[in-house]
Amino acid sequence: MFKNVDVLQSAMNVSTLTARVIANNVANASTPNFKASYVVPVVHSNPLRVEGKVVTDTKSSIGNDGNNVDVNAQMALLSENTMRYEVLTQLASMSFKRYSDVLKGV
Repeated sequence: MFKNVDVLQSAMNVSTLTARVIANNVANASTPNFKASYVVPVVHSNPLRVEGKVVTDTKSSIGNDGNNVDVNAQMALLSENTMRYEVLTQLASMSFKRYSDVLKGV
């Protein structure tokens, strides 16, 4: 009955992890030899469960110090992730309202 809520919760968890990874990247933007990480969504055989896998970009380098964090790109990713999270919360809210209406007999 609550499968869609489970999917939404799973997707929101990935979005939360993404925000943490982006924050870590930005916080280390001037740390020598720091390599940016990204979250890749992983869908399991059970499509109701999505997880995030953190991967580190060890191959690229932007500055002379070996750091590869592009703050502008990170902020764009953060904006995109924030919009995604807001949509997910709206969908969850609509699902809970639907369940509430069913229980009330509306």
